[in-house]
Amino acid sequence: MEQRWGFLSPWCNVLLYRIHHRVLEEDTSDAWRAPSCALQVILPTRAGIYGEYRDDQTFQIEFQNTREALALLAAVAHVDFDAWRYLLSTYCGLDSTGQIEAADADIPVRFVLLMERQAEMDLVQLCGITQRRIVSEGYVNCLQRIGALSGKLHPGKPGFDVEIPVRVIFSSSSQGSIQILESIQNAEKLIREQWESYNWSLENQPVENGHLRCSFLLEPMIGDLTAVGCAPDLAETMARFVGENVWFSQLSLKASMEARPDNRATLMSFRQMMAVVFDATRRSEELANTRYCTQLETFRADSPLQLGNIFLQCDSTLGPSEFESMFSAIVLTQTTKKLSLKMCPKAKNQTDRREWWKWLAYGCFSERARTHSVLESLILTDIDDMGVVDMGDFSVVLSSEHPEEVLYGSAHGVRVEQDMMLKKKAPVQWLLTNEGQPRVGYPPVRFSGAVPYVRTFSDDGKSELVNVLIPGFGRCLVNREDLVAVQDPQPNGCSWGLKSLTLRFAEHSPLNCRGGLPRLLSAGGSSLLFLTIDGPGEELDVNVILESCPNLLELSLRKGWIRVLLNFSDFHARKESVPKLRFKWQDVTGLTADLSNMHNPFTKCVRRLSIRFEGFGSSKWVRHDPTINTYLDALLQMLAVNQTLEYLEVIVPSECHNYRDFFRIHHLRAINRGRKLSMGTKVAFLSVVAAKVQSLSRKKGKTVKREMRSRLTQCYLDRSVISNIFGFAMSPLFRQVYFQEKMNDG
Repeated sequence: MEQRWGFLSPWCNVLLYRIHHRVLEEDTSDAWRAPSCALQVILPTRAGIYGEYRDDQTFQIEFQNTREALALLAAVAHVDFDAWRYLLSTYCGLDSTGQIEAADADIPVRFVLLMERQAEMDLVQLCGITQRRIVSEGYVNCLQRIGALSGKLHPGKPGFDVEIPVRVIFSSSSQGSIQILESIQNAEKLIREQWESYNWSLENQPVENGHLRCSFLLEPMIGDLTAVGCAPDLAETMARFVGENVWFSQLSLKASMEARPDNRATLMSFRQMMAVVFDATRRSEELANTRYCTQLETFRADSPLQLGNIFLQCDSTLGPSEFESMFSAIVLTQTTKKLSLKMCPKAKNQTDRREWWKWLAYGCFSERARTHSVLESLILTDIDDMGVVDMGDFSVVLSSEHPEEVLYGSAHGVRVEQDMMLKKKAPVQWLLTNEGQPRVGYPPVRFSGAVPYVRTFSDDGKSELVNVLIPGFGRCLVNREDLVAVQDPQPNGCSWGLKSLTLRFAEHSPLNCRGGLPRLLSAGGSSLLFLTIDGPGEELDVNVILESCPNLLELSLRKGWIRVLLNFSDFHARKESVPKLRFKWQDVTGLTADLSNMHNPFTKCVRRLSIRFEGFGSSKWVRHDPTINTYLDALLQMLAVNQTLEYLEVIVPSECHNYRDFFRIHHLRAINRGRKLSMGTKVAFLSVVAAKVQSLSRKKGKTVKREMRSRLTQCYLDRSVISNIFGFAMSPLFRQVYFQEKMNDG
């Protein structure tokens, strides 16, 4: 490896202490997937470590060297991923703290920049056209050598442009955070304008035959706005950003009220923030200043929207009026497919808790959410209570034909609920009493533009003022003459119900085992394909879950020591119902016995298993009590006979290190399950067969009728033969077994 790639050591030395691994908390819905990581880069600055300013020429040389060194590393990763890891660990200093070993071997090459100051021109210099116009001779020569080592590039064949994704991380904890956020937007705009001009110029030339070229691509930023809550200046900035089609790959917010919850500015900024973050307008990525790297599989699979994954942290200052503000916008959202809600630490009273669950039902599970929202994945964390009474209200909202009337306890209207358009500058009574009357001292608000998807309810058909639900503002009163009927108002897109739901219970709450979970799943589980139940919530029979969630493909359960993943896709593919599953998944001995029985339907469903033996107290107890050894022996016996388990993780006290080699024997052994062929591969195979049949027909000089051609195909390949061909073509799966030792002091 050194002989092959050692010529890059001077370039790697440029990056020494400038790069390190960083976990990107993009998606916490999949507990089995390793955290997404990237390389965080510290770019050169014009100021030295002691605050002195260097001359511009010195800075430009150092900046160019850093940019070109990053590009060369990315080119190596494209050619040889093992070499990329070798260079990082040997020359860039990433192995000194075990970062390389902790990283996922399949991590894509992605760089992130933490912006703690206004440095828009540095960002433009990294991702703009400077990277094409100003390159050093040494960089070009090294890039050619890397291309020659790939073995895939030939002089007579087209070259390849390696896209290097770059994301900016913005944290609102920095001083002047709004100005920094605006400088990032300005940089994005400048970079887009530069490339648009460049692409229409004669400078824009294709990659030379047989060569590599590297291009830094600015992806949507990661925004952490939790430090400033819903402050008025941030709400105004986000309103402008969303309207101007600024994109985020991830957005973290804190839903909270300031010390003066009755202050008009505080109330208005919270509602404005909810309305813009969960905007009902879907905007095109093609018109954005940034774009995702399409060479990565993750983009093609997820197709994220304008604000990417949204993490919303709710604190105890929120009340029912904030719940309606939040979920009246979420029910129409076109900005995100994935939402993570960290629930209030503790509801102020039982009434507030019931209101939370009622509004959650409306915003994420209702018929209106199914037909108007694009939300597909919901993660609820820190759940400290899910009682029968709460879930009874949850179910009533979902089963009602008039859910808005249920939410407010208002009279049944003469006219049916309807989505309408509110005229521009129309007066809106936006802050009402519990009786639905305008509060004294709060004048009406007027929106600068027309507001779509305003929902009328409890409409008697004759009064001057009409009850409406405005996204982000909740229940309001408007003049009847200011509402305009819209023929068949349809949103830009919808999800037709949640596909993924994750429920994470608070670890130490005494209230979370009160029988409400079955009711929640019964009311809202019909559309779910993926379900995760994590934490010390009530025990629930898997068969009860499957009855409530008939379309479920994967179920992940975790309680105590054990986490298990069950997959039901094989039954759905064969259009068979999942048989009754009888097992004790929290009993290690019984569980291993079930997994050793290859005729047990449960065994065929279990794909992943994780056991953490962390409650065994002191090392003295471990040495003298044989229980943990009995469990480990049972797991080894199971591995010897089980042919379907894909993944096993065992975490033990350090005193059990003598089992390490016994478990390692089972790592990367082929099992009786393969990776299914993609639909594209199957279609390509069948198209070749069909073309061959047509070719044979023409050579015979006869006109073959469609029926005869079908018979000719069937005589070679009937359904059974094709199925067997696809089965043999699947690449084998290799079981992953991880045995980790944890010190007793944690």
